[in-house]
Amino acid sequence: MSNSSAVAQQIARSLVHAGVSDVVLAPGSRSAPLVYALAPLNEAGLIRTHVRVDERDAAFLALGLARGLRARGSESAVAVVTTSGSAVANLHPAVLEASYGHLPLLALTADRPARLRRTGANQTIDDQSQVLSDVRARFDIPAGDTAEAVARSVSDAVAAALGSHKDTVTEAAGPVQFNVQFDTPVVPTAGELNAWTDEIGALAANDAGRRARATVSESRAHLGVTITDGSVLVAGDAGGYPAESLHALAADQHLPVLAEPSSPLVRTAADPSAAGAAEPSTVVPAHARVLSDHPELRESIRTVIVHGKPTLTRPVAALLADESVTVQRVPDAIDAFDLTVHDERAEGLTAAGEAQGIAASGPAWVRTWIDAGTSLVAAARAERAAECRPEPTAAETSGAASAKEFQATARTITERLAAQDLTLFVASSNSVRYLSDATDIRARIHASRGLAGIDGLVSTATGLSLGLGEPVVLLIGDIAMLHDVGGLLSPSAEDAGDVTIVVLNDDGGAIFAGLEHSQPHLDGFLERYFTVPHGRGFAGLAAAYGWAYMRVSDLVSFDHAMDEGVGAADDRSATTAGARRIIEVRLD
Repeated sequence: MSNSSAVAQQIARSLVHAGVSDVVLAPGSRSAPLVYALAPLNEAGLIRTHVRVDERDAAFLALGLARGLRARGSESAVAVVTTSGSAVANLHPAVLEASYGHLPLLALTADRPARLRRTGANQTIDDQSQVLSDVRARFDIPAGDTAEAVARSVSDAVAAALGSHKDTVTEAAGPVQFNVQFDTPVVPTAGELNAWTDEIGALAANDAGRRARATVSESRAHLGVTITDGSVLVAGDAGGYPAESLHALAADQHLPVLAEPSSPLVRTAADPSAAGAAEPSTVVPAHARVLSDHPELRESIRTVIVHGKPTLTRPVAALLADESVTVQRVPDAIDAFDLTVHDERAEGLTAAGEAQGIAASGPAWVRTWIDAGTSLVAAARAERAAECRPEPTAAETSGAASAKEFQATARTITERLAAQDLTLFVASSNSVRYLSDATDIRARIHASRGLAGIDGLVSTATGLSLGLGEPVVLLIGDIAMLHDVGGLLSPSAEDAGDVTIVVLNDDGGAIFAGLEHSQPHLDGFLERYFTVPHGRGFAGLAAAYGWAYMRVSDLVSFDHAMDEGVGAADDRSATTAGARRIIEVRLD
């Protein structure tokens, strides 16, 4: 057998033994040995393979798969396979998001033999194993390495990608680059392929027994948290992990929860059948504005328990940077631990709260926060309603008035989605910020908050749907949508997932108009260099990529599109007709 086929088959065996369930492949010749090793595993039901035409979208699809598998309780590292050369660099955006979002991604990068490095050989990087930064570990497997060495390396790579439940900076789940040197020939003979297919039958039988044995539960570690007067719980995105133990902690200990939209703690209406569903929510509406507008509450905080990665607002960032506040960070996988509470609260008011008459613990502490947030939300809604006049005032242009009208419509649609029992993947920028005033959140909300970029979100949402095995609604702005047009393409033989894309099209990056760049003396730079209007809709793209399409302009037409569907997508199969649709929200 050729060295390349032997190494690839050993990698495939080892992936199965390590529990890897999904592999995404992009076409390429140097990575062909992995195709011939992995494809028969897919046929045998040992691994699911997915194919995408470009490496960038393949990597983001793998990212979404990893998140979806984790969220449904079947965590697994997800592998993405590429050929050599610049193909590897196209993985980098997804690798960075996996690193900072703590998602287990295994980059299987095919390479040429080391003897061809620094010789000017075609499609050969001098040291391809160093191309991807911010990985948990990197491996460079020589051409023709032994089966034992390859198996050990694969096991170590998957373990590094999965991290550990200690969840420190160096032990969190994340990406791993597994670079493999393949020499020619890169295709197996007919006899070699038949022998591999025969072996897979025995591998399938052994794997069934291994998976049954793997269901034995492991012992749980203990984790202590300290509650003092003036304690709050700050929660950000946790990469798809649940946090039922923290939900119960917040209810039992009367902790105000300052939760970002994609935190598992943000849901204000839990499943009635779930444990603890009857417990009242302690989630604080508009918590960032409460921190800014109520200094008496902000100054009463003494302890912050942090879950996930809260990065969305500046007031929260300032709170976590305050050296006078004790910050306790708990693992993303918090439900894997048994929590022990150390209660150091005193009776009565704290020194900081005494002057303001604020109880810094107990039900009154939570109620004060929630009432403050509720009042701010009501005031903001009243102000926006007053601003949405039929005609612009003398002090504003028609463009400014239409922008306010669009934002009001987008916010209403966003809150309608959040209040439904569905899985919602929310893009960065304005899309996620429209959720800041939502007071009824029943959706299971996900987002790419590792680096909070707008790249690859269509592919990530598709992967999330495939990982969860359920429909996903992607709420996305027009610029983020244009960033991942390639994600609309699923090859004809591939499962496209069940994704509804709701595009909030305000013709450019409107978020910049609400930042420092909108100051009057900078007005001449804003449109061309920041908001960048493009004047495009998405009907043509939907038709070109085989997605059903409807344009809506208000909540009534949006509800109709969501309830009734938007017609047939393409004619590839009846099963995909209702599963791929784009609803464009646009007023002009």
